[in-house]
Amino acid sequence: MSTKPTETGAIENECGPETRHIAFVGDRGVGKTTVAALVASRLTERTDVRVIGEATQLVTDDAASTDDGLGIEWAVEDCPPNPEAIEARAEQVDTVFIVATPATLERVVTYERRARQHDVDCFLVVNRFHESARTQLRTFDGPALAEYVYDDEAISSAIDDSRVPELPEWTVEAILIEALQSERQDTECALEALDCGERSIVNVEVEERADADPLINTFEAAGYSAAYFECNCRCHTGHVLARHRLD
Repeated sequence: MSTKPTETGAIENECGPETRHIAFVGDRGVGKTTVAALVASRLTERTDVRVIGEATQLVTDDAASTDDGLGIEWAVEDCPPNPEAIEARAEQVDTVFIVATPATLERVVTYERRARQHDVDCFLVVNRFHESARTQLRTFDGPALAEYVYDDEAISSAIDDSRVPELPEWTVEAILIEALQSERQDTECALEALDCGERSIVNVEVEERADADPLINTFEAAGYSAAYFECNCRCHTGHVLARHRLD
């Protein structure tokens, strides 16, 4: 059984579905397990997921009855709370998400340095975010921000009850978008990138949810798989990601 690297660094199995291994790292007490559980829980609604680490106390492995995730299976790892966790997993993970709070942003560089040393893509997730920290976050010199999660008593209560928090007005799918393809393109460039093999996965922003289905149809008519992913951006509602079909 052969494997090959994709443009975004994961290992694609030529005889089966691709697996993306993402890892959540950060200091103790920043809510790393909470964020990992939120992402893993959302993924169980879309595709097959393997959960590793402390987050298994909240979310267990799941084989989805349908695939709404581009034929990609996921491993979500909640790592031990130290920078060395990156080094120990550098050969296995595709993307690392550094979880911090506004009060611990100065610690992010320690994790970022480890990720860069091992050529692992990394992004920032800010937990317990509050509006007064927006300027601090905007001027922060560190990894690109994948997402932030507001400080919410309902989240703490759910974790205390060993439940995955429910966030009906907020999505964590931007984390999946960054793990799959962080570069945005317009539709024409995205199709060309797939056609010529420049990209294994492409990412096109859509202003409204109603714009997504016609775009998905366009990719599928061209012979590709496509799916819609939500985000929390104020200027658009989500993204359509597309890739070559797994036959």
